[in-house]
Amino acid sequence: MQKNVPANLSRASLRDRILSLAPSAALIRIVPTYGTAETITRLYGCDFYSLLTDRETGQEVSRLIRTHFPSADWRDPHDFHVGTASLYLTPDPARLGFVPEDDQTFGLVDSRFVARLGG
Repeated sequence: MQKNVPANLSRASLRDRILSLAPSAALIRIVPTYGTAETITRLYGCDFYSLLTDRETGQEVSRLIRTHFPSADWRDPHDFHVGTASLYLTPDPARLGFVPEDDQTFGLVDSRFVARLGG
């Protein structure tokens, strides 16, 4: 029998799992590679710069996020914000926010909002 888990607990749980793998992560960008089941996962720190991680860490972080947001259309690139447990569509490469340090907001734009873990 499944128990109802409060939204805050699952949100904290996902954050804790991600931070146990990549303690400095603030943003995770998941980009599908078209024609394959693989994804490219980039992790960014709170200073807006890319973190160096191994491929296995990126794959595990991506798997965790995709598992918690099964209804998202993962054919499109997404940004997951660790602090807010929110998922956003990644801005187009020519748009402000594609490179996280270019606008200092990590692309937190309401028009690209997809979902927040736990509601």
